[in-house]
Amino acid sequence: MEVGALITILVTSFLFSVSSVHCVTDPSDLAILKEFKEGLKNGELLNWPDNGDDPCGPPSWPHIFCSGNRVSQIQVRGLGLKGPLPQNFNQLSMLQNIGLQHNQFSGKLPSFSGLSELRYAFLDYNNFETIPSDFFKGLVNLEVLALDDNPLNSTTGWSLPSDLQGSAHLKNLSLVRSNLAGPLPEFLGFMSSLELLKLSLNRLTGGIPESFKGSLLRILWLNGQSGGMTGPIDVVARMESLTSLWLQRNRFSGKIPDDISHFFFAGSQSQWQ
Repeated sequence: MEVGALITILVTSFLFSVSSVHCVTDPSDLAILKEFKEGLKNGELLNWPDNGDDPCGPPSWPHIFCSGNRVSQIQVRGLGLKGPLPQNFNQLSMLQNIGLQHNQFSGKLPSFSGLSELRYAFLDYNNFETIPSDFFKGLVNLEVLALDDNPLNSTTGWSLPSDLQGSAHLKNLSLVRSNLAGPLPEFLGFMSSLELLKLSLNRLTGGIPESFKGSLLRILWLNGQSGGMTGPIDVVARMESLTSLWLQRNRFSGKIPDDISHFFFAGSQSQWQ
C-alpha cells in the first residue's frame, strides 16, 4: 500500500472516531432547556452560554449531565432560581436525576408522566402551587421523591394517586408540608421497597391502614396533621423494621403498645403528645 493512501485511511479513521465521540445534543432536549432558562426571572444564574446549542458538549453546560446526546441530569440546587418550569418537561425522556431543591420555582408543577428512566427527583423547598393528576404515571424506576415544603393545591389539598403503585422501586418518599390530604393510602403498606415515608405537617385524616402491618418501613413520620389522624396505633407494633416513628400532634387513641414504647421517649422530646 502506498504511503499516501495509508495516511488518508488513518486520517479518515481519526476523524470518524472524533465525530463519534462528539455527540450533538438531542434537539428536543436542547429546546426544553432553552425554554427552561427563558422562563426564569434570573436565568443568568445558570451561567449557560447565550448562543450555545450543545448542552452535552464537550464541554457540557453548567449543571447539566448527559448520557450520549441525551440530558440525564439537571442539578441546580440552591441557586435561587425564580420562575416556572416548562410544562413539557417530561419530554426529557432520558432524565435520571433532577435536583431543583432549595430554589424559588413556582407555578404549575409539570407532569412527570412517562419519565421511565427517572430515579431521583428532588423538588423540595420551592413554591410550586399545583400538581397534575398524572404526575406519577409511568415512573417505573423512581427510587427517591422529595416534594417537601411546596404549597401544592393549597385550597383543596391533594392525595397520592394509585399510579404511584407502579413505582415498585420507590425507597424514599418525602412530602412534608405539601398539603397532602385525605386518608393514608392503603397501597403504601404493600410497596415492598419503601423504607422512608415522611408525611408530616399535612392534612391527613383517618387511621394507619392495616396493610402497614407487613411494611418494611424504617422511618414513618405522620406527626402534625392539621385535622389530626385518628384510631388505634397497634398496627405499628407489627412494623418490625421501624427505627423512627413520629405520631405526635394527632388524635390517635388507645394504649401505646409496649413493643414500640421506645420510639416515643428517645431524645429530648417525646414523640407522643
